[in-house]
Amino acid sequence: MSNSVRVIIFSVVFLLTLGVVSAKESSGSQAEGEKAFSLGKYEEAENFFRAVLEKEPGNFITLKAQANTKIKLKKYAEAEKLLDKILAMPVSTGRNILVYAEGESVPLEAELVDENVMAVDESSEEDEAFSQFIKKDEVGPVPHYRVFLKKTGKMKLFVKSRTRLQYSGIPAATREKVEALKAEVMKKSISISQAKPEEEMVAIPGGCFQMGSRLGDPDEQPVHKVCLSPFELEKYEVRQKFFQTVMGYNPSQYVGGDLPVDTVSWEGARDYCEKLGLRLPTEAEWEYAARGGTQEEYYWGKNITGKEANFCDSTCNLNNRNPNLTDGFKNSAPVGSFPPNPLGLYDMAGNVSEWVQDWMAVSENYYLMSPDKDPRGARPELNACSGANCVGSISITYKVYRGGAWNQSVSAMRSANRKATHFQLKQDGTGFRCAKSTP
Repeated sequence: MSNSVRVIIFSVVFLLTLGVVSAKESSGSQAEGEKAFSLGKYEEAENFFRAVLEKEPGNFITLKAQANTKIKLKKYAEAEKLLDKILAMPVSTGRNILVYAEGESVPLEAELVDENVMAVDESSEEDEAFSQFIKKDEVGPVPHYRVFLKKTGKMKLFVKSRTRLQYSGIPAATREKVEALKAEVMKKSISISQAKPEEEMVAIPGGCFQMGSRLGDPDEQPVHKVCLSPFELEKYEVRQKFFQTVMGYNPSQYVGGDLPVDTVSWEGARDYCEKLGLRLPTEAEWEYAARGGTQEEYYWGKNITGKEANFCDSTCNLNNRNPNLTDGFKNSAPVGSFPPNPLGLYDMAGNVSEWVQDWMAVSENYYLMSPDKDPRGARPELNACSGANCVGSISITYKVYRGGAWNQSVSAMRSANRKATHFQLKQDGTGFRCAKSTP
């Protein structure tokens, strides 16, 4: 064999080797990153995943892996951005993929059947001269993808380290996991901020009003006169960044420092207020403050356009949504996103419902026997009541919450509307604000 022929053969083999290395580079970096992560070498993993994302910025598997790495490195802001990129992707309706494999000049249309099949690699059939440059000795089974090839109608295994998959979107299950992961990241960010409560209190002058509604549910009747002493009420619903700092946990379903704390039990609301030297408002105080001197069903009037408050609108995924109105928020909104009521209080209708101090008397109509001066609810506080001692009478274990929420209908935002549930239950979409007695 002449020298010129040897040079040509070597050049061809070398170029083919470069092509294979290039095809394997991303999947190899992904595997190395996963290995480094499992060994706790997070900075190394970060570099490997970064290399993959430079070539495949839309690879949601690598984006999620890099986000987990950033979390381990306590780079929460960077992790949140990576997770947001995934959540911006469409949700795939199936498991359709494109397979980029060695030996294929164009991607193969397929459906992913299994992401992790351990099998012996029998795919390499290179001749001896070529394999000495590129083939690695692999003993035992290695990870494969199992896919259904649409063109041939057959199943086939592809070695993971030599294959890249491109998804048409993200699976719904993956999106749910990413949403949960993002919530945890945001809670960690809130913990770092250690925001101290600086809630502004609004002075509510004492006075009398007509409590209840003739147009509402039976438990809102009869309409009766109530007179209240002056008190103070927080201008905004309690924000998560304050609740988490004070209480050391955050029960919220939708996480954000300036979002109202939600899914909190009555006990959690009470304990937060007490830690700040405050208390929950009574039901009468709450309705008096919510009305702000008005007697309409809603404190802004009768008409609902979507600009007044946050309720279950057309973007809400619940059966009680209003398909004809949009308020701009699918779930809870940052406090103060809507106009205040006449007293300068924000979100006294919608966003999250608000716990009040009063027990709910289910078996009797408290409004028929309510005192007209500073009523405190159907029953006094039972300080000895806790845990199993409270089980029994519904009238003892139910607490009132008011105001409607993002997950409730428009009518739930009426100033007179009343709802109640067990005081230890973490009710979806339920938060609170604190009050203070005026000396």
